[in-house]
Amino acid sequence: MKTALLIIDVQNEYFASANGKFDQFNVDTIVQNIAGYAKTAEQNGELVIGVQHLMAKDYPLFAEGSHGAKLHSSVAGILADKPLVQKRHADNFLNTNLIEILKENGTQQVDICGIMTQNCVTHTALSPLAKAYKIRVLSSLCTAPTELIHQIALGALADRAWIEVI
Repeated sequence: MKTALLIIDVQNEYFASANGKFDQFNVDTIVQNIAGYAKTAEQNGELVIGVQHLMAKDYPLFAEGSHGAKLHSSVAGILADKPLVQKRHADNFLNTNLIEILKENGTQQVDICGIMTQNCVTHTALSPLAKAYKIRVLSSLCTAPTELIHQIALGALADRAWIEVI
């Protein structure tokens, strides 16, 4: 089964260490694990896709062109030569080129990791446009503002998506 790894919103805005405005639970460890997993996935022939959330230039978070909107250094190098989906919604499929990228590569399964579990991860996993794919959420490679919010989101998602601890 041809698999794509979707790395969602690993951007400076989520890191206090990068002067971000919205620090996340255990984010530094999570993104190092994402980076390691992405390298392995690529070596195994999987397509790796980056996702970047961008908002209007005057928006308080992810303002287009801002330092906070840039991909974090933990994944920027890994994603430099990979397809990049830029979005303005929590659902990574909504009004983006994600479906085209997946179709061009014959993808059947989408593995999801990144930030934030309760928002972009769940909205993407539950997207009506995701129904054409086997969706797997890599729970240990996702994070949220707190561990409790992360666990609540995974619990709510478990009835409708394939959750796997990696």
